[in-house]
Amino acid sequence: MSISHYLFSFGGRINRAKQWAVLLVGFASGILFQVAFAVLVGWDNVIRAIKDKAPLADFLSTPGFHNFLIACVVISLIWTYIHLAVMTKRLHDRDKGAIWLLVFFVAPIVLNIPRYMEVFQIVSNFPAFVAHAQEIARSHSGEPPFQETPLALIGGGAASIIGLWAFVELFCLRGTVGDNRYGPDPLAGRV
Repeated sequence: MSISHYLFSFGGRINRAKQWAVLLVGFASGILFQVAFAVLVGWDNVIRAIKDKAPLADFLSTPGFHNFLIACVVISLIWTYIHLAVMTKRLHDRDKGAIWLLVFFVAPIVLNIPRYMEVFQIVSNFPAFVAHAQEIARSHSGEPPFQETPLALIGGGAASIIGLWAFVELFCLRGTVGDNRYGPDPLAGRV
């Protein structure tokens, strides 16, 4: 199987090791992008932001930030395509169709929409959120600075359960022994 078929094709089967390889390369590339971001905006700005002393405008006004952001979006789209292709082949190895991507990939996104909306509200009014959190810290009340709605909690919990199920299905369980309707066993002939 060629590397282009392995990364970009939705046909055939792959074993767990290849699924793990894509995950680890994706994780490593994510770390590289974080380092590249820190170099682009400056380590001092990152450290100030961590200490809540740098405004968001410091990052947005950095030369080249918009080009970096566009590159990140393009690369994220490519990685999403690669992950979907690899997940499909891994589902095929488990003798399941690509329709399962709706359960393992789309359902968690949909179930987390209430949580995403809450995070968007916090980010859109971040100074007020920080002031509220600081007030709670000063009062030592023990009250959390942010409390999720029941819908967000239930949706997030359901998404977590589906994510765990997908992890076990795609990364832990062995594929179908022998040929199945999606092709030959990728481990055929190995001990």
